[in-house]
Amino acid sequence: GLDYASTDTGMLDGSEVPVMHGCGHDTHVASLLGAAEILAGNQDAWSGTLVLIFQPGEETAAGALAMLEDGLWDRAPRPEVVFGQHVMPRPVGTVSISSGPVAAMADSLRVTVHGQQSHGSQPQDSIDPIVMAAHMVTRLQTIVSRELDPRKSAVVTVGTFHAGLKENIIPASAEFTLNIRTFDEEVRGQVLTAVRRIIEAEAAASGAPGPKIEELYRFPQCYNDPDAVPSVLEALRDALGAESVEVTPPMMGSEDFGHLGTAIGVPSVFWMFGGTPGAVFDGPGPVPVNHSPFFAPELEGSLAGGISAAVAVLLSRLGN
Repeated sequence: GLDYASTDTGMLDGSEVPVMHGCGHDTHVASLLGAAEILAGNQDAWSGTLVLIFQPGEETAAGALAMLEDGLWDRAPRPEVVFGQHVMPRPVGTVSISSGPVAAMADSLRVTVHGQQSHGSQPQDSIDPIVMAAHMVTRLQTIVSRELDPRKSAVVTVGTFHAGLKENIIPASAEFTLNIRTFDEEVRGQVLTAVRRIIEAEAAASGAPGPKIEELYRFPQCYNDPDAVPSVLEALRDALGAESVEVTPPMMGSEDFGHLGTAIGVPSVFWMFGGTPGAVFDGPGPVPVNHSPFFAPELEGSLAGGISAAVAVLLSRLGN
């Protein structure tokens, strides 16, 4: 409904679909450019070496690794600390930050279930991959509810399910994809082991060939160094006001920013700044979230908050 709404399309699984930049990375680029302009115009206010990173490909966990593999820290001076920020559905002018885990690890898998094709009128001659995969999907939900200590966090999501071409044909295979979120390596291992056990056991129970399980991508944990957070928190509160800065629990979303610091053993700090007008955030309707087709950060407010937060934190480290 906006005058600048995307009209582009792309191909996904053989179908043409509408596309937009729905996570806010354009806002991040603009905010960092704005911060760079301010710092470049006030060079008497700071000293040291500042490296600005415009990282692509966060959505598929590929961008940070690609930059590292391309020699990021051989091309640029190695930092003492790495900072990052992300626009979120928070009121403009506010910031949230966590100490320790910020975002979850994520594992995405594609599962191909092999059965035996037959006509729908002759199910006795089939191994039905749809029924088999449906049992897998249902049983996978018991990992969190019945196998995991309720004091620990995990999410198991089946995001896609594809099978068959005709309503009266039992197909030879079915495919579904999984996304798994965890904060702890031990929990991650437990969940991934259970996923494989359930999928393979359901196939065996159906008398089917072994299923194929492929890793699509993995996000690392995004972790805020507890020793580096206090100075960042102080700088944000000084710049935006104490009432505008909230210390929050980690989110179940994922972010590959964590690779940039861990690759060279330096601390990192990541925070979220608001992009939603206060009237929308406090209004009666649902607040559009990242990746919603209605997610549209307010231009002036988002940039003002993102630039102010970035400049404040950088000057807290580099200021004279």
